[in-house]
Amino acid sequence: MKAVLVLGLLVATAACRERGSPPAAIGAAPDPTPASAESGMPMVATPEPVASIAAAVPSDPVGAVADPAAHADALRADPARCLARTGQTVSREAQAIHRWVDASGIVHYADRAPTGAVREHRRIALGGLPPVSVEASGYDVNLPADVHARAVADAVAIDRVLRQVFAADDDDRLALRVVFVASAQAYERFVGEPALARSAGAYSARERTVYVRMQGDAALTFRVLRHEIVHALVHERVGHLPTTLNEGLAGYFERFEAAGQGGRVDFSDVRAQLAAAAPQDPAATLTELLALDGPAFYRSEPERRYAQALALVAVLMRDAAGRAALGELLARQRAEPCDPIASEAVLEARYPGGLAALAGDLAGWMRAPDAGSPHW
Repeated sequence: MKAVLVLGLLVATAACRERGSPPAAIGAAPDPTPASAESGMPMVATPEPVASIAAAVPSDPVGAVADPAAHADALRADPARCLARTGQTVSREAQAIHRWVDASGIVHYADRAPTGAVREHRRIALGGLPPVSVEASGYDVNLPADVHARAVADAVAIDRVLRQVFAADDDDRLALRVVFVASAQAYERFVGEPALARSAGAYSARERTVYVRMQGDAALTFRVLRHEIVHALVHERVGHLPTTLNEGLAGYFERFEAAGQGGRVDFSDVRAQLAAAAPQDPAATLTELLALDGPAFYRSEPERRYAQALALVAVLMRDAAGRAALGELLARQRAEPCDPIASEAVLEARYPGGLAALAGDLAGWMRAPDAGSPHW
C-alpha cells in the first residue's frame, strides 16, 4: 500500500553537501542494531552491512560528463551548482496545507488542493516563518500519522543548532523529500547500488532525496531519518564537506532529540563502543581521520571510523571554543563549496592548543564520554 504525505510547511534551515562522481546514493548509514539486540553504535549493525558501504561514492548532481576536468572547472566557476539549492523552489508566500483521505483510506497532506473524488478535505492555513517544503512518502508502507511532524521538528531543531554554530543568517528555505521503504529489494532499486542494499538510509545528491528503510522500531527509523536529514542540510548550504566531518555531524545529530525550542544529544547507550574505538596513538589517528574523504572513509574499519567521526564532532560541539572552530570550518566550506576544505589548518589555528590538544581531547573523551546529555 502506498501512502503519500506532501506538506508545504513554514520552518527554518541551513547547511549542505555535494560530491564527485556516480553512483547517486551517498551518506548511507549502515543498519542500526536491531531493537531486539543490545543497542550499539546507531549507524552500525553487523560487519556485513558495514563492509557493504565501502564502495559508496557520493554523486554528482549534474550527471555524468565526458570530460571530468572540464566539468570540475565549470563547477568552480559557478560554485552555486555545488549546492542543492532546493530552497529556490519553495514559495516565499504564506502557505496552506490541504488534508484529505483518498478512496483507499490513505491520508494525504499537500501544499496543493486535491483533484478527483476525495473525502474529509480541509485546508489548514499557515504563516509566520520562511517555508520549508517537506514531502514524505511511503513506497510500500503506510506511514505512521506523525511522520511529517517528526521530520519537520527534527529538521527545524537540527537546523537551529547548525545555524548557531556557523552563523548562517541568509535565506533559509529548504525542500526536503523523504521516501520510506519496507522491502529490501525495493530499497536497493531506489538507491541504485548493490553496495548500499543493506544500509538503513541513504541521501541521493542527484535526486535531492532521502531514502529510509523502515526499521522494526520507530525510534530506530527516526534515528536513521535524522542522520540523512543532516546530509541533506549539509548539501543544501555548506558544500563538499570532508566525509569525516559530514558523517560526524550526521552521527552526532542522529542522536539529537528535539524538545521545545531546543533539544538534547544522548551518548549513554554507546559509551562502551566509543571507548573501544579510542585511539592508542591520538595524534596519528586524528591526522589520518582528517585526511580521509569519500570512499576511503568507509574502506577500512568503518565501525571505528564512524565512532571516531562522531566523537570528533562531539568534542568540537561541547564548548564555545570548539564550536567556534567548527563554525569557521563550515563557513569556509560554504564560501568555496566545490572542494573539501583543508580542515587540519583551520583546527590547528582555531582549536585551543591546536591539533595536538584536539587529539588528546578526542582520545580522552572517547575513553570517558559525557555521562550527561548536551542540551541546546
